Amino acid sequence: MPRNLARLRFRAPKQLRPLNISRIHPEDHSTLHRRLRGHALELSKPQTPLSLQIVVNPKWKQQPGKKPFRMSYKPHTLRDLVDPEAAATHGQIIYVFANVKTGQVIYSLNELLDQYHLEQLPFLGKHSKPPTIRPDEWTPHCAITFPFAEQGLQAFRKLREFRHLHETSWDKTNPEWVRLTPHARMRKIMDQVANTSADIAEVLNIQQRQSVEMRKKAIEQEKKSLRLMKKMWEEAEVLVKDDRDASNPKWLEQQIRNLEWQLGTKRNRDEADIKRLKDAKKGHEVRLRRVLRARKNIEKFNQIRVDPEFIKMQEEYVAQAAPARGTDVEARIDELRKEIALERDLTKTLDRSIEDVEETLGEKEAEIMKLEDAFIASLRADALDHPVTRTILPAEHRKVLPQPFTMDVEIKWADLRNAEYAAGNWPEAIVHDTLDLRSSRQEVEFLNPEQYHGSVSEDVQSMLKSLERQALEAQGLLEEEPAPESNKTGVFKYLPEVKNPFKRADA
Repeated sequence: MPRNLARLRFRAPKQLRPLNISRIHPEDHSTLHRRLRGHALELSKPQTPLSLQIVVNPKWKQQPGKKPFRMSYKPHTLRDLVDPEAAATHGQIIYVFANVKTGQVIYSLNELLDQYHLEQLPFLGKHSKPPTIRPDEWTPHCAITFPFAEQGLQAFRKLREFRHLHETSWDKTNPEWVRLTPHARMRKIMDQVANTSADIAEVLNIQQRQSVEMRKKAIEQEKKSLRLMKKMWEEAEVLVKDDRDASNPKWLEQQIRNLEWQLGTKRNRDEADIKRLKDAKKGHEVRLRRVLRARKNIEKFNQIRVDPEFIKMQEEYVAQAAPARGTDVEARIDELRKEIALERDLTKTLDRSIEDVEETLGEKEAEIMKLEDAFIASLRADALDHPVTRTILPAEHRKVLPQPFTMDVEIKWADLRNAEYAAGNWPEAIVHDTLDLRSSRQEVEFLNPEQYHGSVSEDVQSMLKSLERQALEAQGLLEEEPAPESNKTGVFKYLPEVKNPFKRADA
């Protein structure tokens, strides 16, 4: 079975080293000139390869029993255009490729296509599934960048599911295709370029609606966790400060030993007595564990209380909670949500366009989000939230929910006109941009041999002049450049030079 080539790591591109001529003798002009000319030739080369690679180089295939061939440079791929700093994680970018002949679409989480990507395409008839990936037939269609990987992976699964429905349930959406010939119907099913734009828009709309529920669940869980954490810390402090024998670990240990001794004597053979002693022993053991855990937690909390990072974190929570200070936040949020629901109902009843009240609804939704964030910050400041203080919570409250989806999504299209297939269905926050596949060629100036050699010679002469100037400055022999001659004529050349005649003179 062939190895997954898309997971192979490329070597970093060769970095251009700075010119070092410290070891060259000043009188050795030929060596200096040769070194400067070589440096000028290196500078004249483009920093990235001119060709954009879509498939993995065949030399990267690892043959059985042979050492794999490694290229000395990283191929120029879509990732260099979409994510030049390589900051995105796996799943954060979805690369969409289209076949220039058939219009078939392939979704990939890697910037390079490989043979296993053809498994996405179904068999619809003769010559419907390409036998291999050909770089002259597949071209980048678009690249979708998500704010984090979980959102991108969910969109990737949904996009593949929607395309599968287009390819297998076409008779429900296009019943007139039944009358077509098998070959014509196959060609229409294979062309998924228009459906791809509609699917991307629908997936983003689903995530936008889903983000509201995800945010609501995350806020509710955070409220419960913070209130429970505050309550548990208060109980722990009360338990540690309790002076009674029931909160003394030594007294509890002595009671447990006494109960164990009583269970081992021959006098207590009655089932009721045995049950009474076992229940009492279990109660003391539970109490002892609670006391020891409370003392350990309080000791840990006293250590972080003086930590500058903890103090800074609490000050940030107090600053973030400023909008929620002095108001009943939960009542205000409920009031705003009722107003939004009433506005939407009136819009449907009066047959008004949603665009007329969209600005007002957006302002109220933004105010709700601001108040929710401020309210959570106030709870965190009140509960002294910190990773250490959260360790007191039970496991079900320490479980982190998925991060709510956001619409900070950017789509780069190879042909921006493809976005018009879903015109009017895109979420407003989505950013559309062009995917310039020829940017590396446009930034390179192509010269004929005579012009190229002439430009290299000019670079060498400029570097020689710069080195001569540096040497004269080091020896203190550099003469000051004469001031430029004045172009004044007539009586004006006898007048003194005034930089700003309108500036007030100093006394």
